[in-house]
Amino acid sequence: MSRALILLSDGAFKVYFYLCLNANRADGSMAVSYFDVAHALAKSRRSIATYFEELRRHGVCQIHPAVNQHKSSEIEICDEFWPYTRPKSSPNSTGSESYFLQIRSLLAARACVNCAFAAADQKFAAVLLASEVPLQQIERAIALGCSRKYVSLLNGTSIGSIVSLSYFRDLIEEAGDQETPAGYWDYLKPQLQRLEAQWVARERDAGANLASAAMQKPEETR
Repeated sequence: MSRALILLSDGAFKVYFYLCLNANRADGSMAVSYFDVAHALAKSRRSIATYFEELRRHGVCQIHPAVNQHKSSEIEICDEFWPYTRPKSSPNSTGSESYFLQIRSLLAARACVNCAFAAADQKFAAVLLASEVPLQQIERAIALGCSRKYVSLLNGTSIGSIVSLSYFRDLIEEAGDQETPAGYWDYLKPQLQRLEAQWVARERDAGANLASAAMQKPEETR
């Protein structure tokens, strides 16, 4: 941290300090949006983006950018700048990390999910791993839950994104029902893609309409 204080600009050091306070103590990682950091530090999103680039350039942290503005970026503070002690690897650490990574990938693939995979999510994922729940079953549960979520979003009976892995708790059990025909899951995949495309298109159009209205408003008041 002393080296970072000398190496970084004041703004970048504040972002680094914010990350150290909020990142997962086990591995120095966290999912965060530039908007959240900008709000927390009372800075503009443009300046926060500049500070993050400074952190990346100096090797302070690794950044995996979000796929779109609705998602969080994955940040991991590098070993040299992580002020806490990382736990030593256990014999099962590689397998568990791969399991967790694949679950995070399944969640990140869906537009209606904005899960930071915080401590509670990791704990639930560890329970699933200990219970030997197959990743295919989790994938099916996420597909099932997101399909239902999109239907409710499109019908106006639900608002907001799915923010935790535990949302799928009962669905994971449902997806493990051996009496469900295998063909049902093949049917569900294109249905999920269709519903997701409809919702994403509607959100995009709504955003464009808001922007258009904001641009026209000053003219109407003159």
